[in-house]
Amino acid sequence: MLGAVLRGPVSPIPPLFPAPGRPLIHLSRRLPTAPAMADAKKTDAPATPAPEPPEKPLPGDCCGSGCVRCVWDIYYDELQDYKEALAAHAAAADPSGDKASADEKKTES
Repeated sequence: MLGAVLRGPVSPIPPLFPAPGRPLIHLSRRLPTAPAMADAKKTDAPATPAPEPPEKPLPGDCCGSGCVRCVWDIYYDELQDYKEALAAHAAAADPSGDKASADEKKTES
């Protein structure tokens, strides 16, 4: 019976790919132009978040015995690092790169 099926008329196999003269994908209708993509990258890019300020110690956190590394010493060291990181963040976020405007922002706060 299998022999009869194999000897019978053979149906043509449909083509899996379109003819070579016809493109597979029409990119011009689906993708935006290069300048539009560049503009989208500029506007869609998430801004770098500002650094978080250090947590201020509670009044009961200091034992008052004059420790070498008091919680307040650590807090003020972290606060200084935070101010420097915040100034660097502001300078990076300033599109003009004008150092004078960054200095003005620093003196205002």
